[in-house]
Amino acid sequence: MNRLIVKVKEIKHLDRINLIKFDLNSQIINVLILEMNVDLQKNKKASLLIKPTAITIVKNPIDFENILKGKIIEMERGDILARISVDVEGFEMEVIMLNEKLNVKINDEVYLVFKASDVIISRVLND
Repeated sequence: MNRLIVKVKEIKHLDRINLIKFDLNSQIINVLILEMNVDLQKNKKASLLIKPTAITIVKNPIDFENILKGKIIEMERGDILARISVDVEGFEMEVIMLNEKLNVKINDEVYLVFKASDVIISRVLND
């Protein structure tokens, strides 16, 4: 499980839907949740979780809910799946995806793409 420490930038509410924008240094992570069962406020820090299988790697930036720029630091290719480690703003992110769809190598700059609903707020941190 990928764990990121981020800071709340903005919170939007519409009925029961909540969109929270988090700062990961110079990049933004969008999180979409139905029930706001955590005490989040602007500038508070939080720990986010993202499954390695929920992330896709692309070589060129695209318009999507979440896209983080990083650099591949390690790869293990199996018969079916590949495990790729990507450095994103000093955090090591793990991606597990089909080996046959992988067209990258170590030191390539890549973009990690994932849905806002695939991000879990694991806890709010005290500064």
